[in-house]
Formats: sequence, C-alpha cells, structure tokens
Amino acid sequence: MSRKQPEQNPQPVQKIWLQYAKRSVARFASHRDFSRVFQRALRRAGVPMAYSSGFHPHPRISFAQAVPTGAASEAEYLQISLSQTVDPEKLVEALNDSLPRDFRVLKAVEAGGGKLQDRIEASNWDCKIPVETDRAALENAVREFLSRDEVLV
Repeated sequence: MSRKQPEQNPQPVQKIWLQYAKRSVARFASHRDFSRVFQRALRRAGVPMAYSSGFHPHPRISFAQAVPTGAASEAEYLQISLSQTVDPEKLVEALNDSLPRDFRVLKAVEAGGGKLQDRIEASNWDCKIPVETDRAALENAVREFLSRDEVLV
C-alpha cells in the first residue's frame, strides 16, 4: 500500500528581508525562543506567509545568523517568504504591534538576489569591560586577538 503524497504548496510571490533588534531583557531569549515569538507575531499580524510543502509544512523563514543568548543586538536579519505581496512599511508596523516590546523590527525591504546569509560581510561588537579588569592583561588579549589572520566563529 502506498501513501498519497501531500499537496504541494505554491512558490512564494514575494520575499522580504527584515532587520530586527533584541533589546533589554529580550537579550536573554534564545534563538529558538525568538523564532517561536516571531512565528506567533506573524500569525497575529495576519502576514500571508508562504509555507514549505510536505507532511508537516512550516512557514518559510530563514535567519541570517543567531545572536548569542544574553547579547543585545540592533542589527539581526531574517528573510520571510510570502504568499501575497505586501507593503514592507506596513509589514514593519504590523509586526511591531504584535511583538513584545523589547523585540523590534527596524526595517523591511524586498529581498535581492542570492541568500541573505551570503550578504553579511562583518559584525560589529561593543563589549563593556568592568572597571576592575586588569588593563595590561586585557590589552595583551586584544593584541593577540587582532594579530590573528582569521577568527572562526
């Protein structure tokens, strides 16, 4: 006996890149926690998501990278695929109305060609060092870090 294949979902009609921020206490949410929060916000905002095909369809969301738990961020990126065309500015407004206050969508643009992950060239990090830190040891650690040809993350 063979199983009947599930119906295939249509291809997305629009892809949007979103820039979002994790601020204040939201920095303690893990990447998986944020993913669930974001999916719920998409549903609440009535965003016409495109879904994968198969026996267990999922909304088509692709994260560029995961910010570490405990780190705040002003520039994280993700791509969503939609089943209908939407105005990116209205999308930002609808999502921010549906997200908890410390998660903010800052910008939405129609996706260009290629993968979002491939467009990320660098990250800037600001680190706050406690006053009582041994300055000489810190300077040596920074010097050693900067002398490397590459740092794998």
